[in-house]
Amino acid sequence: MARMDLDKRELFETMPVYRAILSLAIPNVINQLANVIYNLADTFFIGKLNNSSMVAALTLTMSVMILITAVSNLFCIGSCAVIAAALGAKDEKKARDVATMTPIMALVFAVVFCVLVQCFREPIALYSGASETSLEYTMQYQFWVLGLYPVPFLVSTSIGAGLRGRGHAKFEMYGLTLGNVLNIILDPIFIFGFGMGVSGAALATFLATVISCTFMIVIARRVHSKEAIYSPLKGFRFNWSYARSIVTTGFPAFLHSVLASVVNTFNLNVMKNYSDAAVAAYGICRKIEHTFGQVVIGLCQGTIPLISYNYANRNHQRLTEVRKKSLVLIFLWAAISVAIILPLSKQIMQLFIEDEATVTFGIPVVSMYAFLPLTMGYNNNSRTTLQSLGKKKISSAFSILRQLVITVPLIILTDKLWGFYAICAVPLIADVITDIAAHFILKKTLKDIKAEFESGAEISL
Repeated sequence: MARMDLDKRELFETMPVYRAILSLAIPNVINQLANVIYNLADTFFIGKLNNSSMVAALTLTMSVMILITAVSNLFCIGSCAVIAAALGAKDEKKARDVATMTPIMALVFAVVFCVLVQCFREPIALYSGASETSLEYTMQYQFWVLGLYPVPFLVSTSIGAGLRGRGHAKFEMYGLTLGNVLNIILDPIFIFGFGMGVSGAALATFLATVISCTFMIVIARRVHSKEAIYSPLKGFRFNWSYARSIVTTGFPAFLHSVLASVVNTFNLNVMKNYSDAAVAAYGICRKIEHTFGQVVIGLCQGTIPLISYNYANRNHQRLTEVRKKSLVLIFLWAAISVAIILPLSKQIMQLFIEDEATVTFGIPVVSMYAFLPLTMGYNNNSRTTLQSLGKKKISSAFSILRQLVITVPLIILTDKLWGFYAICAVPLIADVITDIAAHFILKKTLKDIKAEFESGAEISL
């Protein structure tokens, strides 16, 4: 155990920054990519049926799936940051208690959420923007991925976040990647082998996530036997103060995803007036963009333990170095994304569906979204840094600015004046505006933190 504690201190305190970021970020990037790839697999295999209404059903479910991701962010980013900060402050008991509480909180929420979804599937499908032709397919897909999947998903991701907060990101990667690989294997079996269509894709997702969750529980028990990362359940008491820290720290990421879900639903309800082919094209393009964008998110989330730990440890130089060097990695990846996507826009669309109308709608949008990893990269890095430093109000304000103040009015304006492609350009415009604001706010925030450290003022996360 002493050796593991020494390695942990080296990772957080002395390891070269690029190496430290990558050691935490690469497993998280792989998690994010594996998650996107399974979503792409659903779209890819359903697309082979050449039914744009089925592909639209997957796209329409995305809005509520973002809500599930929002809750995952609430518990996972919150607990990861709080655990790392507790370790930086040498409070081992708090770190163990938080790791124990988070999966319990996630399980309770997931059960309540699933019950509500099963009771209101049709209203949820209609709220998401389902048309007469896509409604039944949307409800079939939602039965599994909204009505049952959140339980194993939220439990497994919250366990993984506890491991990541202690520097064991690779174990989280093993469990989540296993589930996504299984999903890709099961997709064609259920979709084509059993002729289940969209229901088969959803069932494959649920079963793969159950296996992944089981694996994560086994992994966590093994790590705990060597390092004691959880508090003993015998005599354990739920600490409401720690729960509040988890929720408030994770809230900005939760808010951002919730607002993204609301905005995405609003967007889809506008787009459905153009046709199922337009909605399907938009959904495919967003999933292609997510494939590259999730690398950026993985890099940003990989810095959370490093920034939170060094903030609690009052190491201003290292935490600012983490931010700067993570931005270098993000910009490098953004350049690679543009170089890959731009020349292959048509081929990428045709890879997922052969329907001519859908491909025609999608080609310009794929080209446009090649630049999103760049604009959203700075955006995510800024919000993640603020969140890791405990600046919850400012981070939340960014989300409100980005999603409600800028995006919604732009969608209304572009729909009335320029149409489908202008609506698709809104995420890029909104990112650029908030990136400019983020630059100045982060500069001031880091300067204020340096003054806090020099004055010896008490800090908390």
